[in-house]
Amino acid sequence: LAFAAIALVVSVVILFWLSRLSPKRLWEAVGLVLILGGAIGNVWDRILLGYVVDFLDFYYGNWHWPAFNVADSAIFVGAAILIIDGLRSYRKS
Repeated sequence: LAFAAIALVVSVVILFWLSRLSPKRLWEAVGLVLILGGAIGNVWDRILLGYVVDFLDFYYGNWHWPAFNVADSAIFVGAAILIIDGLRSYRKS
């Protein structure tokens, strides 16, 4: 329940951030929307099931990558976009 509450608070903060964002900040908006979607997806699982369903599980020989889901991937890609966009903006200034 605590994780769901935290994710809901973060979602509200992201929605506020998006509402104040300049239309010129496309990549920042894309990153935030991916993070928001992933957070909501994980909250949905937590509220309905009490846990997050991780259904992507990859092996290569004896090597095992930690299990994850599409929501986790959206959060990761969104964060990567925000970092790359921030670095690009920093270099321009």
